[in-house]
Amino acid sequence: MILFPDSMPVFLNFHAHRAAVSPAEAVVRNFVLPQQGPGEAEKVAGSPFSAGIHPWYIPARTDEALADLDRLASCPSCVAIGEAGLDKLASASMDVQCGLFRRQALLAVAHGLPLVVHCVRAWGELLALRREFPQELVCVVHGFRGKPELARSLLDKGFWLSFGFRFHPQSLTLCPPDRLFLETDEDPRPVDELYRTAAALRGCSPEDLATQCRENLANLARKLKK
Repeated sequence: MILFPDSMPVFLNFHAHRAAVSPAEAVVRNFVLPQQGPGEAEKVAGSPFSAGIHPWYIPARTDEALADLDRLASCPSCVAIGEAGLDKLASASMDVQCGLFRRQALLAVAHGLPLVVHCVRAWGELLALRREFPQELVCVVHGFRGKPELARSLLDKGFWLSFGFRFHPQSLTLCPPDRLFLETDEDPRPVDELYRTAAALRGCSPEDLATQCRENLANLARKLKK
């Protein structure tokens, strides 16, 4: 797995649908299949990326999209599968979404990659699905905005949390440092702005928080590739 050089003093953006907007930012670019085909992900070969099938954009030919995802997951620069998700606001049925979530989770296990999770109003279904997979599967809930009670419940079940610009301050502060990421998702602002806000709440420097998040990604790679 290709990660960012340790010598680069950068702020890790764990999940974004854009390239870096600042020289201080290191982005894990996310590609949504089949909206952005495999060729788009391959254009950034050598730079860390994630790819998955989003519940809003489930294709008619899911087998083809999953085959593309399987191939992309073999790239050294692929650091995660996803967004795989469950969304009560999406048009696809929950049965279809759950089936596709399972298949992406199986790919994550097979390739030794974490699973980036999108979840909207389907936390019970997500927790039930998580019980179907081994503990080795690391699920990172991206863009987490939930209250502290939900954060504790997810953390108790082994989930990791990634926070964007919209978050509950208590949820951010209670998240263990070794299971934390920060991201911009679709927000155009540079991620270092988010690091400064989060660091002030957590009582640390933005640079120390950035080091922690980069170490978290590196530790995931070492853990899952054993």
